[in-house]
Amino acid sequence: MPIAAIGLMWVTVLILMVSGGALAATSLNAQSAMGINLADVSYYATEQPFINSFSTSEGWITHSDATWDTNEEKYINLDPNGWPITLNSVNEPTTQHFNSLGVLFLLGMPNTPNGIYPAGQYIVLYDGQGTLSYGFDAALVHRSRGRDVINVIPSKNGIDLRMVATDPHHTGNYLRNIKVVTAANEAAAKAGQIFNPALLKLIQNFRALRFMDWFRTNGSALSSWADRPNPTYAFFGTSKGVPIEIAVQLANAVSADAWMNVPVMADDNFISEMATLVHSQLGSTQKIYVELSNEVWNPSFSQSKYAVSEGKALWPTRSSSYGDYEYNREWFGMRTAQMCDIWRSVWHSDPRLVCVLGAQAAWSYSATEALKCPYWTQGAPCSGHAIDAVAVAPYLGGAVPSAWTSQPDGGLANLFQSLYSQNDSTIPAGGFIAQTAEWTKDFIRNLAPYKLPLLAYEGGQTFANGSTDALNNLYMAANRDPRMGQAYTRYLQQWKAGGGQIFIYFNDVAVESKYGSWGALESIMQTTTPLSGAPPKWQAIQTFISGNPCWWSSCSGTVGTESKTEPRK
Repeated sequence: MPIAAIGLMWVTVLILMVSGGALAATSLNAQSAMGINLADVSYYATEQPFINSFSTSEGWITHSDATWDTNEEKYINLDPNGWPITLNSVNEPTTQHFNSLGVLFLLGMPNTPNGIYPAGQYIVLYDGQGTLSYGFDAALVHRSRGRDVINVIPSKNGIDLRMVATDPHHTGNYLRNIKVVTAANEAAAKAGQIFNPALLKLIQNFRALRFMDWFRTNGSALSSWADRPNPTYAFFGTSKGVPIEIAVQLANAVSADAWMNVPVMADDNFISEMATLVHSQLGSTQKIYVELSNEVWNPSFSQSKYAVSEGKALWPTRSSSYGDYEYNREWFGMRTAQMCDIWRSVWHSDPRLVCVLGAQAAWSYSATEALKCPYWTQGAPCSGHAIDAVAVAPYLGGAVPSAWTSQPDGGLANLFQSLYSQNDSTIPAGGFIAQTAEWTKDFIRNLAPYKLPLLAYEGGQTFANGSTDALNNLYMAANRDPRMGQAYTRYLQQWKAGGGQIFIYFNDVAVESKYGSWGALESIMQTTTPLSGAPPKWQAIQTFISGNPCWWSSCSGTVGTESKTEPRK
């Protein structure tokens, strides 16, 4: 696609969403059997979900003429929404060094045949009085009150926007509400539209959107409702994540179900307020999947350690055959049951609420022990509460022998063979795809007594973290290979045949690296129309959606085989 056409692409999708309004269910995703995880919002993420690129940043950088970052960020005089009231520091114990404040965004975008990110003129809109300057990929063209025009020549450097003066007349009219949008999106931004039309087009076929990374769930320390991120805050790329209201608005914009993660430390009031907010704002045709944190079973995450600590504090005299893991499961089962009861008390008999217990795909004990939760003598079993479903992440793949990389094709043939057969002693019997089938079979069997359906909160290929550059190169080459698309077709069909229900792919748009090739796309600039020009994984996912309408009997209503309203006692 010519670069000149990219700006138009970002406005060709009709946007009817303004400040929380909902659309009627559409034929695009009403029968879709798949959802999508959204990538975390940051100044360097290639998802770029918002019209206003400025909002993806994490905060201000303090600059001086001689130093890029003077590390004085905590002394900036900010209003409650993150806008600098002055350029004078507050409560700084030493002499102030910074004389401007900067924001960096659109950094490190990958190059695609369609460009790095949209080139051309951008409009900077703002309230208040002061002066902004521009660097790296951007240069000022014209300045008028409340509106700067900049010319952008994309590179991997991104845009450096700096506030060099604010409120010059000391009247309190400081610079605020800064928006940086393509010229084509100026009218949409002024009308209050939030989301990048290119993103809306990408996600329109997915039945559900999972906001785990948008909410910065992993490692979240949020506990009080008063500390949650505010939708009027300047930046959405902070450690607190994207506001819940913005997530609801995106779900409404494409008539998708919302899958939301409650912070592991959230108190009861936080949970109740979150349930109330979502009930009041989510479109009436859409479901809400609610899950306590993310992968609390996974010891690599701080939320797992928190669960262990809380479990030991509650039951210090219990002996555990599985050590810390059992404390984790007991506390997690209890807190999930409590969370589900609170949500159900707010939503009452509304069948759109699906409260989910997360588990480890390779071990059904991680679900059944949490459902039994015998340590919780006041409330056990946890399955007797308002838990509606169990969800796992049946990832495909794993470590392969480094010796394969010495082969003429770098190991690709052997890697793809490992998906279907055991071609090395380190590969599971029957290959990686068969391994995921066994996991699913085991869960379906062990969940049968609970009458709970099995969902996938994440999934996809997981060839990552190679110990050598050669292995990393193999994994990244495999990610882009047409044979990966073929493997996805087999993998997803197997999930359907095995009795799994909605499958939430991880994730939509992310650059591949040695840490993994997670994105169905690597950049929002990649071609998806026509589908034949899209990356193999994206083709396979979209083809599966179009060819496999949701197959479970209640896919247009509540998940599962029975109606669940009030908590079961």
